[in-house]
Amino acid sequence: LGECGGVMQPKASAQPAPQLARRVVLRRGLGCAVLPFTGTGLVRGALAVLGTAPLLVACGFKLRGATSLGFARLHLAGAPPTTPLGQELRRQLGGLVQLMAQAEQAQVVMRIEGAQREKLVTGLTSAGLVRELVLRLRLRFSLATPQGRVLIDGTELVLQRDMSTNESAALAKAREEEEIFRVLERDAVLQMVRRLESVVLPAGTAGAMSGVGDGVAGSAAGRAVGAPTAGGR
Repeated sequence: LGECGGVMQPKASAQPAPQLARRVVLRRGLGCAVLPFTGTGLVRGALAVLGTAPLLVACGFKLRGATSLGFARLHLAGAPPTTPLGQELRRQLGGLVQLMAQAEQAQVVMRIEGAQREKLVTGLTSAGLVRELVLRLRLRFSLATPQGRVLIDGTELVLQRDMSTNESAALAKAREEEEIFRVLERDAVLQMVRRLESVVLPAGTAGAMSGVGDGVAGSAAGRAVGAPTAGGR
């Protein structure tokens, strides 16, 4: 085949062109690859696939794996499950950690300190009617251990989107507004999860809290065994 790194063309033959086997010799890394093909379309497809892989590696592209947090049990405070934000938080966090009803049962406590939807007028028509709006979501949260040790200070997230209005389609625009706020809340929760990924529990906290359920049960059993009976008094 000769030296690697080139494309070898078949010698002239009396056979029709479609019956000629073509081989492409590609030099990649330390060696060569010989790929038999029977059509120029397949050759071009292979070149495109093999040529794209080094570019992805060179630019640092990597498929993101599953999100991993440094704790397993979380108590959510300040976001009732009846609100859209509370539902979104429980939907996303519920797949990563166990949501505890009581703060004492959790390793960390996430507190939603404030969530506010805002509408700002940015454009008017010649008649003075609202033409453009900015929908803004402000969300403030913090993270701490049940004992009060701060892991994430009070952090405010601000997200916004532009929206046009139309008086003749008020109902449709109202639905669009609600959908935009839902998207903003979903994006805000994703940002919160990214911040949770960097949280490291204080030394001894994870080990002590990992057995909180057993510890509570054991303490209750110990009190039951050690408590004197009515007859023994």
